[in-house]
Amino acid sequence: MNPMNDIEDFLFSKYLADSSKNKNLQELFYAYRSPSTRNTQVKEMDLAALYMIARGRPIMSVMAKIIKENLDFFRNVRSVVDYGGGPGTFLFALSDFIKIKQYTNVEWSREFITLSKTLAKEFLSPSNPDLMVDSICKNYLQLASKEIAEKDLSIFSYTLCESDDSLASLVRLVEKSERVFILEPGTPLGFKNILQARDQLLEKEFYVVAPCTVSSNFCPLRESENDWCHFVERLGRSRIQMGIKKGVLGYEDEKYAYLLLSNSPFPREGKRIISRPKVTKYSLSLEICSEKERSVEILKKDDKAVFKAGKKSIRGDMYRSGA
Repeated sequence: MNPMNDIEDFLFSKYLADSSKNKNLQELFYAYRSPSTRNTQVKEMDLAALYMIARGRPIMSVMAKIIKENLDFFRNVRSVVDYGGGPGTFLFALSDFIKIKQYTNVEWSREFITLSKTLAKEFLSPSNPDLMVDSICKNYLQLASKEIAEKDLSIFSYTLCESDDSLASLVRLVEKSERVFILEPGTPLGFKNILQARDQLLEKEFYVVAPCTVSSNFCPLRESENDWCHFVERLGRSRIQMGIKKGVLGYEDEKYAYLLLSNSPFPREGKRIISRPKVTKYSLSLEICSEKERSVEILKKDDKAVFKAGKKSIRGDMYRSGA
């Protein structure tokens, strides 16, 4: 059973059985599109719960996919600081794979902080009694240097897109972190934020782990006018989520861009596929992210095993020559 189903049932029964905040939720999502000019504050528990149900499932699914594909990157993580962590979505995604010791949510909304602690106590404490869930209730951009602790992992999930000042503070916020995880919407703006973050952290001698497979700041999509580096995760909607979103389809596609970095070299194998495979009668072509150019790999149909594997590939998969 999907653990998110249990979380949604709990949230609905505890906070939303008599709620009618759907209009407020839509207004919140509208505000997120232009956060610099609109109010994105969450100051009510039922609105916080609504947000977790509406966005928790797609965000957790994307995070879980990234964690699973890069498990060596996350394997030794024991302490996490989540900048603008909202209801603690990353904590629940990571807990399916790793038992961490310390999670700190730097979040200005007291309602989100309360929600994350309530959910952690209800769903994570029984299986991980040593887990400590802390919080700093303030805008993470206002953190003083003495408030920035050493940690294994810093995460910014859908936060750089909310403020132009986030990128300006990025280097300062991660200077005591061994690893960094940045997740952004899979839009041209989200990709632009990823590139700017990557450029800044490469200058500070961080190493890119994923999705980039190059060691420099080269990106074959940096100057593209009609394409950008992003990926898509299709996921099913729950009964409660369908009702809240007034959805017709039983699924939704979450488009995202992301970046994993380490302050020490990290082994990588293969190259990233950055386009949909193009299939002809006799061959299949894959666009690959390489060191200095946007290269194309041609797979011949007579090499049945390789052709079959390539045909199943999607944008974002790794390509290993000869595999």
